[in-house]
Amino acid sequence: MNLEIHRSKTGKNVFLDLIGDLDMGGAPILRQSVVQEVSKGNFFIVLDFSGINFLDSAGLGAIIGGLRRARSHEGDLVLIGLDDELQKIFKLCELDQIFKMNLSREILSE
Repeated sequence: MNLEIHRSKTGKNVFLDLIGDLDMGGAPILRQSVVQEVSKGNFFIVLDFSGINFLDSAGLGAIIGGLRRARSHEGDLVLIGLDDELQKIFKLCELDQIFKMNLSREILSE
């Protein structure tokens, strides 16, 4: 399944709802979306993983690249909607030490 991204904005945060597979095919789509947001001056990006079916190393690379891009502009990239399996992947890679994860959408929308 291809990756779809649905965008919304609340306050300073841009929410990118990810739907499908974040793999070698989906990673460039995410990368391009983050580049577009940062080029528009949106440096606080929230990735919602509620609709993700599959994540591989290419997807992880795109997420890390997005974090670097946002932070290079004094922004941040936050991850929400991670199920237990996705949380396990981030913990195994020790990425839970780098990313802000699993804050509620409501808190970030304030």
